[in-house]
Amino acid sequence: MKNIKLIVAILAITFTVSCSDNFLNEPPLDRITENDVWSDKNLMDAYLFKIYDRMPWDYLESFWDVGGSQRDALSDLARGTYSWTVLNNNYRPGIWGTANNTWPLDWWGYDVLWKINYSIENIDQAPASVLTIEERNQRLGELYFLRAYSYFELAKRYGGVPIILEAQNPDVTPQEELFPPRNTEKEVYEQVLTDTQAAFDLLPNRWSDQRGRAPKWAAKALESRAALYAASIAKYGTVQLNGLVGIPATDADGYYQMSLAASQKIINEGGYELFNNYPDPSDNYANLFLDETYDETIFKKIWIPFEKGHSYDLHNVPYSYRVDWGASMSPTKQLLDSYEMLDTGLLPSEPGSGYDENNPFENRDPRMKGTLLTNNDIFQGLPVELWYGTETGGEIDTDRGTGVGKDGLGIHPDATKTGFYVRKHLEDGGSPLFIKEFYSGTDGIIFRLGEMYINAAEAAIELNMEGAARDFIEPIRTRAGLQQNLRLESYSGTDLRDRIRNERKLEMAFEDHRYWDVRRWRIATEALSIQVEGLRILRRVDGFGNATFSYETFDAEAEKMNFFERHYYLPIGQDRRNNNDKLIENPGYD
Repeated sequence: MKNIKLIVAILAITFTVSCSDNFLNEPPLDRITENDVWSDKNLMDAYLFKIYDRMPWDYLESFWDVGGSQRDALSDLARGTYSWTVLNNNYRPGIWGTANNTWPLDWWGYDVLWKINYSIENIDQAPASVLTIEERNQRLGELYFLRAYSYFELAKRYGGVPIILEAQNPDVTPQEELFPPRNTEKEVYEQVLTDTQAAFDLLPNRWSDQRGRAPKWAAKALESRAALYAASIAKYGTVQLNGLVGIPATDADGYYQMSLAASQKIINEGGYELFNNYPDPSDNYANLFLDETYDETIFKKIWIPFEKGHSYDLHNVPYSYRVDWGASMSPTKQLLDSYEMLDTGLLPSEPGSGYDENNPFENRDPRMKGTLLTNNDIFQGLPVELWYGTETGGEIDTDRGTGVGKDGLGIHPDATKTGFYVRKHLEDGGSPLFIKEFYSGTDGIIFRLGEMYINAAEAAIELNMEGAARDFIEPIRTRAGLQQNLRLESYSGTDLRDRIRNERKLEMAFEDHRYWDVRRWRIATEALSIQVEGLRILRRVDGFGNATFSYETFDAEAEKMNFFERHYYLPIGQDRRNNNDKLIENPGYD
């Protein structure tokens, strides 16, 4: 595991976590020894930057096992476009288990954890001639944060996993320690929270010259999120396998209180503010993810177009704007129906909401137009045309080029399957950009202040602190441009809880939260076992050339998606169990 070739490989790539290029001023690669790495600050940082690069946190990266979609296509927010993918053939129908436990869900990150533990041991021993006390503490803080995040990602997938805090070496590590059993899920979350506190105590408030390195507030944000997960699992889950999965219900309130306190500390002391730089609330919400400011962003993964970019735009722009592929995720009508009416503050399904099925995109929560591209929205200087056909004189034309909108249903296999597209995270401009593969440079926000308000509101309502929950949700709703019921005063109890959950769904859509949220609330067997719907849009042109539109709900997926009880935890997998017979499989997979 200590092969120095790993170090050489690290230095051979372009690192995107730092704006500094000092690490390039190093001796020839064929002369680097292991002692050089831990005796040189820039080489140490190069090793750390590679760990950053291997972390499983970026939701903008494309996953080819699911046809270029992001993980949100595993949820009720969107369906995938391509029928040949694991996404549509295994994950969404719910027919997966130990044989196809694959990326983008699976992540057994012990190779990364080994590097983290190995770095902690070496940096902790670094002499003062290499690192000042402050520099050493800052890098140890980064590593504790990275270790906490890694174990959090493991826990939310598998529940309890082996906790390993030393860099194992097959030559000296006892056999029983090389193949340890699983710790309980509670023990893993406790380790995460221990490491987040250690990281918070050691990390700087901000990094002055290097973007993309975790500040102390990233550790506190992880504490907020991880404690909320632990609390939800304790309250809504079931303890099984002697605690390998599940957390005792008696621990729920303590974790909710911890999450609330961490969120409040960031809100009150972190120095961040909700992004509010544009007068139009839809544009403001969309640009929160494009402008790459640090107003609201606590921590993000930095991408550099052309040098080290991703392909989110290539895979998600509407059909007529594509270079290739495109529209890998088609948002669902179920998501569309989750946006409230602007005039009433009510959801379309609620009595008196004012919803008009003949104008489904009008008078809605402004975040809808900041998240989705709907019929005739202007994007990259042109209208997005979503109709499947044109009716003139009683005849419906569905031919390409004459009857179908340039981005509409049926125009091409790469076009929308539901009647609208994703807008969030897509670069916009005055004309089509035609962004190529790996040319996207939009940064992936991992933690932001908006989530901290949402986390605090959820923790507060679960603690029966309704007034506090309203206090935390109001700034999010105000910033969103909503006009009615900003404190959700017409709701209480579980109804208020459910509206706060809906706020989370909308505020954080397509940021890789929805799938995990419905799992931790233990509502995924309902929320992710649905028939996905879309809107068929017909354009009608009268004798004077005036166009109007009609809308019809339709089943937008060949079969309903399914989430079964066993899927609340991923399987450990037979290959891992063959390698370590102490690993007990999760319920439902034997």
